[in-house]
Amino acid sequence: MLNDTLVLACFGLLATIAVTTSILILARGRFYHSLKPDSRPRRWVLFSLLFLFGVFLVWFPIWYLWPHSLVARVLLFLFSVTFFCVGMSLKWFGPFIDRVIKRSGRPLR
Repeated sequence: MLNDTLVLACFGLLATIAVTTSILILARGRFYHSLKPDSRPRRWVLFSLLFLFGVFLVWFPIWYLWPHSLVARVLLFLFSVTFFCVGMSLKWFGPFIDRVIKRSGRPLR
């Protein structure tokens, strides 16, 4: 029981750090400007990963507590579709999305 609590606490701390860092980068504040321009992550990638993380935060506790309920299965389907779409956009559609963002005049990074 203590090991489970410790692991969950470590994952919670890691998730908090990851989300805070993503928000600091997306806010384009002092932390964003301290990064080299070439090493700054693309904004659409951060938005996609934060959205995926949000869907995971909704799905996982419900799936863990009630794995065979209808709500858990619907949320599992939603998480699977989101995971697939984000993964494919990162793998296959990255150059296309970059080109569309550049053409619209918005900053890529």
